[in-house]
Amino acid sequence: MNVRPERPADYGVAGLLGLAGDEAVLPAGSRLCDEMRPGHQCFVILEGAAVIERSGARLRSLAPGEFVGDFGRDGRPQPPAGVTVRLLSSSRVLVLDSTRLGALIEAEPALAAWRAAICTRARSEREAARPGVPVGDEPGERSDRDLGGRP
Repeated sequence: MNVRPERPADYGVAGLLGLAGDEAVLPAGSRLCDEMRPGHQCFVILEGAAVIERSGARLRSLAPGEFVGDFGRDGRPQPPAGVTVRLLSSSRVLVLDSTRLGALIEAEPALAAWRAAICTRARSEREAARPGVPVGDEPGERSDRDLGGRP
């Protein structure tokens, strides 16, 4: 028997994210997104490992608990774009519907704080990687882009 808490906030961030999607177990080598095709979902790596690639070059690794997606200038979640995310091992992932996730972020302060933390970390990483380039002015990049944040 599955008993749900009285209030969605009682779930915590991980539980709230689960309300926006479904779990899937995928084999090693599966692509969560492909840089040559528009994406449709965001993801959270629950178990396993993944790598972010662009033009065949490895950008960084993703570990369990990391978010795979973007946040636009308006703060709405968006599927990752311009990168390929490939699973390195058999993995359990949370496949998130961007529209449902956006509605939950607006309704739940815990998720709004989670999003703010991811955006702040992504901004800091971009500033460190490109000193002297104002954030948001990078050609072809969306503001507050992130491809890895922990729920």
